[in-house]
Amino acid sequence: MTEILLSGPLNGTHVAAARLACEEKGLIYAVQEPDLLKAGGFRLAELLTYLSERQPTLAHAGLMLFDLEAILRYVDEGFPGPILQPENPRDRALMTQIMAVIRAHLAPSAVGVVIAQRLFVPFLGGAPDLHLVTRIIPAMQDSLYAVEQLSLLSHDGERSEFLIGHDLSLADIMLMPIAGYLMATPEGKTALNASTRLSRWWISLSRRAAWARCKPKLG
Repeated sequence: MTEILLSGPLNGTHVAAARLACEEKGLIYAVQEPDLLKAGGFRLAELLTYLSERQPTLAHAGLMLFDLEAILRYVDEGFPGPILQPENPRDRALMTQIMAVIRAHLAPSAVGVVIAQRLFVPFLGGAPDLHLVTRIIPAMQDSLYAVEQLSLLSHDGERSEFLIGHDLSLADIMLMPIAGYLMATPEGKTALNASTRLSRWWISLSRRAAWARCKPKLG
């Protein structure tokens, strides 16, 4: 089988999610990281956008994909291994809705501001703007609340370590790198711990072996 090649910033949340999907499927893959952070000539704002927003690229058997969600679905549907999307139409729709909330609302507030200012800016040698963080906290909290409520719709009061159903899904994979970084910030940790559902989810999912192998790191 032709090896999958992923490229993008290893310490970005999007690339981490793509790697996590490959790990959970048990696939052989390689990662290529453009050395933009050491290349020089880039302004702080450009590097910050690169870390916060850069989508991964997947190359496989002549196919090139440039969007995280397209990559996640291709990895799940195109290869053997554990199924990462619910077969039940209701749960599948809820999974897709959670992923939409993450993409459209949580990522811009949590990654684009809180994680960017608290973690990426100091990593890049800049001074964080904590006023931006303070202003965006309500939007981040609202996004996490939406994820929580969609997850509760799937479980109807049942206890489960996963966002949707009783198995790992693409929604879990998409959220884990964001949650991992959020737990390293005071605002993110407070917001996640305020949700019994999401805090229990993180305690369980953060122990997975695949996460330990590909969680993003700074430095």
